[in-house]
Amino acid sequence: MKKFISLMICVAMILSSVSAMADSDSLIVNTVKVNVSSGSVTLNDEGMSVSAAPYVNQNGDTMVDMYALVNALGGEITEKDGVYSVTYDDVEIKYTLNSTEVDVAGQTLTMSSAVTISDNGTVMAPLRFVSEALGADVTYNSESGEIVIVSAGGLDSGVNYKLLFKYTEKEKIGNSKEHWRFTKTDNFDMSESSYGSSYRFSMNDISFTLRSQKNDGTSSLEQYYLSMQKSYLSSYNRNVMYDKGKGEHNGVEYVYTKYRRLDTVTEAYAYKTDEYFYFITIQRSFENFETAKENTDVTAFLDSLEFDYKGGDEENTVDVAEIGLEKQLAGEEKSEYVDGNYRWSIKLNEDWSVNEYYGFYNKVTVIKPTSIETDDNFNYSYGYDYDDMYYYSSYSSVRGPLIMISTYSNPNRQSAADWAKKNRDDYEKTVNSEKYKISEIKETQIGQIKAYYFEENYSENENEYVEKTYYMNYGDFRYKINLGYDKREEEAEGFKESADAVIKSFVPGEININELGDALESDSDIDALNVLNEFKGDIFSINYPCLWNVSETDTGLLLAKDRSKNGMDTTGLLSAIFPNFSLMLSAADGSSLRAEKMSLSYYDDKLNKSTYTLEEYMYKNIAGMLNSSSSYLNISMPNEIEEVTLMGKKGYKADLVLTINGVNNVYYTMYFIPYDSENLITVIKACNESEKNTVYENALDKALNSLKLS
Repeated sequence: MKKFISLMICVAMILSSVSAMADSDSLIVNTVKVNVSSGSVTLNDEGMSVSAAPYVNQNGDTMVDMYALVNALGGEITEKDGVYSVTYDDVEIKYTLNSTEVDVAGQTLTMSSAVTISDNGTVMAPLRFVSEALGADVTYNSESGEIVIVSAGGLDSGVNYKLLFKYTEKEKIGNSKEHWRFTKTDNFDMSESSYGSSYRFSMNDISFTLRSQKNDGTSSLEQYYLSMQKSYLSSYNRNVMYDKGKGEHNGVEYVYTKYRRLDTVTEAYAYKTDEYFYFITIQRSFENFETAKENTDVTAFLDSLEFDYKGGDEENTVDVAEIGLEKQLAGEEKSEYVDGNYRWSIKLNEDWSVNEYYGFYNKVTVIKPTSIETDDNFNYSYGYDYDDMYYYSSYSSVRGPLIMISTYSNPNRQSAADWAKKNRDDYEKTVNSEKYKISEIKETQIGQIKAYYFEENYSENENEYVEKTYYMNYGDFRYKINLGYDKREEEAEGFKESADAVIKSFVPGEININELGDALESDSDIDALNVLNEFKGDIFSINYPCLWNVSETDTGLLLAKDRSKNGMDTTGLLSAIFPNFSLMLSAADGSSLRAEKMSLSYYDDKLNKSTYTLEEYMYKNIAGMLNSSSSYLNISMPNEIEEVTLMGKKGYKADLVLTINGVNNVYYTMYFIPYDSENLITVIKACNESEKNTVYENALDKALNSLKLS
């Protein structure tokens, strides 16, 4: 079933971190100790074999056996025509014999000493540079006289920014894509945790964060100015604002606020151009506040800011847009991707790239930037869970096109045609046929393998989406390939052809089931609907699908298809006091069933206790809901109230339809059943539009029919 899951950027980062750690399992985390005086080199406190003893050269650099050091820190090294290529965590670093110049991520850096060959033929290289190039930390223990190198276990961002900016001779750092640039100082550094449009820098004990955001015309500099004052002065962070103001820098308007907190100074700046907003946060610690208020490094940084940099000046500027994180992660330079687990491969063209940081075990995603232009620009990432499809997009409200390749074992030797048919049949039962159009199964050829696929078209929030699913078998494994995109993508020339080329390039892996074990599909939701649990509460009992969630409330029970609704609010849908709140709560819950024992008693305007009749209670509450309609939420009653029998008692049934923003419908069937002279039973069946007339609604109806008093 189609459902939307919003993932803020912190979640995207967590997923990336987990994936990065998984990819780095094969990387070595070691400690190397070098003692020049004794000539000893150890690896994890054990003797380490080197071809030549370390020494200090005329430049004061410690020179070590390059091959031994690189291998100990987890890298691989090859040589061709005097060029030594070191590969580590998919990053390549090239050293040239007898040269101080090194190529790192396409940037030329300069070492203080060149790679040389010793008298016995050993390749010797500067210890600190080679170690830091592999992300390792290098320290000196004055007591033992040892240089201690601790390997990184991987470069988290795919780019060793620390090395890049420490050794570059270029004076400026910029981003031609976002048009900012500034002049760096000698003690400048850049954090490896920089991501997307947010970059983190440091100068000694001063930290900087620079973030850009598209100027879509919906926000003003004045709004950010007020927001900056509010956000830093909340009751719990104990900040004191000591300066604020507005200004102009090289024709660009900006606002700023400055705060102190205990021993820390924070400065926040917002700059506005026609294309972007730029947000800069600067933090530093202090011992004396009076002398810390003004800092020459901070002043120099702010004075050097430019917001019209569009590239060029390669001799003087490091352009992070050309070496940035997004380029490394997306693997733009790869023309072929080979899955590390299941060894299948695909050919990539200039439009598509593998997002290795957004896949799940037997699933790999291939992404493409959207070609759809919108006015929406958000500084967060989000995903969509469409069964096995995970749409991933960043900094846009439009879903980027996505291909997901899933690998499963096939213990029952089911044919690809039968597999496709079962999935199509199951899918047809779980979606609203009025909203989702499903094609018949078709045959196609993917490489040398016959594949079967069907296509779904559906609408959501006034946009139309397309999803194609391909099924194929090969050896011990079988593969499902999903292609999903916003139909507006088809307006871009060559879109369908480029997506088809990636899918048709798929080549399965030559592996045996014994190497990796089974990769089993989970049983379908439809199979699980027939396995029932029984719930017995203080007031009601009910039989319900075992994977659904039922919880007892103060006045009855709540059954929800989504297990994540455990511990949901017990506010009744029929609350006459807050009908809007209650209706919205139920709509957010999706398909559910709520049964409650409610009192018919009430107090009139003179505080006299009275009792509604069943009919009076029903009409009052239905009228209250119908009167709750607003510009964004419309409630209608399409049918007349009917007499029905439920739980062996005669009562009434009313149908309501809630429409949110004129697009999404939630359907309610409400029952009013007598209990005794002072109470009644209300039962509300809520079904969202995508699950209307599906097996899920049928299961909800079966649960409703099983409902009885305890």
